Amino acid sequence: MTNSIEAFAAHLSQAERSPLTIVNYRCDLRAFAAWFVETNGETFEPAKITPTDLREYKQAMIVRLGLKPASVNRKLATLKSFLKWAAASELVADAIAHKVPRFEREARPGPRWLDRREQSALLRALERGESDRDLSIVKLLLNTGLRVHELCGLEWSDVTMTERKGVIVVRSGKGGKRREVPLNVDARNALEAAGFRLHAGERRAVFHGQRGPLTPRGVQSMIERYASGIDAEITPHALRHTFCKNLVNAGVGLEKVAALAGHENMQTTRRYCEPSMKDLEGAVALIGETCPVLVRDH
Repeated sequence: MTNSIEAFAAHLSQAERSPLTIVNYRCDLRAFAAWFVETNGETFEPAKITPTDLREYKQAMIVRLGLKPASVNRKLATLKSFLKWAAASELVADAIAHKVPRFEREARPGPRWLDRREQSALLRALERGESDRDLSIVKLLLNTGLRVHELCGLEWSDVTMTERKGVIVVRSGKGGKRREVPLNVDARNALEAAGFRLHAGERRAVFHGQRGPLTPRGVQSMIERYASGIDAEITPHALRHTFCKNLVNAGVGLEKVAALAGHENMQTTRRYCEPSMKDLEGAVALIGETCPVLVRDH
């Protein structure tokens, strides 16, 4: 059952897709294969997939499994990629890849970022915690926009700093792309506190936990611990979004924001110009009857 799935995973690996992407694709396809066997009572092979199977699987995900549109969309996208590869490998007819049902429509929520009060509350919690490492991590995320796996993969040899400027090299960003991110004074201070002068140039992870280099899960747990008393959903990715939003609010052009964040598509960057729910709440509050600054037209 898994031969074609593993061959597809090997294809993704050769195409330099990230390990996490490959894991997700493999899980999605194994779930489809298990459903296929259970539903049809026969072994799974790409050549046996029909448009009816694709339609019924989509319906099963929605009705029986109760998956949200975002999850349905991801699994359908996985199937489409798999079938395109299978067609190119002559395992299925070319037409079947075009029979994957249309994705479920869902209003895409805007990126979640922290406003200035939430950023301040998080930093104050970290300062009370008295951990230089933890404070350095959050300050670096807020001032560089690194993805959490980029932060965990950062080595001292990737950091260059002088008294007045600095830069970090992200060797393997999303899609395996390399980029350089200049360091402002807050980011430089964070790296100084983390041990730059002691370890400059070393092929050694910048941030360590109890069992070696810090992991994405370790960063997430650390942030959750400090954010427990703050009324906001705070994750490493929310800090990346906050970096982008702060740049946009400061008047930085979208092309520069995209380059700093490593966005492949400018549409991703444009989302930071969209108002958040808090922005919208503040807007409607301006026209309430009890609003003291309300000016009525006569």
